[in-house]
Amino acid sequence: MSTILVVDDKQLVREAIGKLLEYAGFEVLTARNGREAWAMMYQRPPDLVLLDLMMPEMDGVTFLTLVRRDPRWRGLPIVVLTGADDKDHLISRAWDLGVNDLVPKASFGVDDLIGKIRHQLAAAPTSAPKPTRAAAPETPRWRATASRWAESA
Repeated sequence: MSTILVVDDKQLVREAIGKLLEYAGFEVLTARNGREAWAMMYQRPPDLVLLDLMMPEMDGVTFLTLVRRDPRWRGLPIVVLTGADDKDHLISRAWDLGVNDLVPKASFGVDDLIGKIRHQLAAAPTSAPKPTRAAAPETPRWRATASRWAESA
């Protein structure tokens, strides 16, 4: 069973998409922002991430920057969930950082979302070792490095 990490600051979105994915046979993890998602990835590595872009604490672009700069996660499929108020420059930046697909929150169909997830899982590199459980790098040095990466993104 594949594990999907749903990252969105809106509880209703996390719950609704989580139920749909569970019904489709996926194991679902949820996080309210990029910081929670980053820590969760070290506790239970996901097979795919559904990612909102505009969130408090750590937004989706910063999270995506951290993921793509870490060799352990470069092959991880990431599908962006876009809202109506997501800025074009954020969506463009997400594509530049290597997002695998994009799904509009307001108009996605359940079959379309599940189809995109299954397609990305099937296309994901299988030769890359999945990261093992490890402590998330939550140190002052890590925070400073993450901030520098985000600023340079």
